[in-house]
Amino acid sequence: MKNSGKPAQFELAIAINSHKTGMQTIRRSDYRPMYTCICNAIRETDLRSAAVKSAGDAESVYASLGKKPNCRQCLVKAGQIISSERAQCSAALSCEKVAV
Repeated sequence: MKNSGKPAQFELAIAINSHKTGMQTIRRSDYRPMYTCICNAIRETDLRSAAVKSAGDAESVYASLGKKPNCRQCLVKAGQIISSERAQCSAALSCEKVAV
């Protein structure tokens, strides 16, 4: 295997699963967060964290991260992630502050 800068364990998991169909199983330690907004390099984890700390819609949450939507293709998905995170957080009552 070529060294692509990723841990060998991650490359091995991809190599083993690359020929299979269906879902791949990647160990938690190998998890790489998905980008929700490519233009601003906002990861899903960043968005979820900001969702419970700031109020408003996706554009407001982006602003709390010091960003603004460029192409706007991500706003629907970002809104879904924000709503989901706020719902989970308020349902679990485990967050110190849930913005709405």
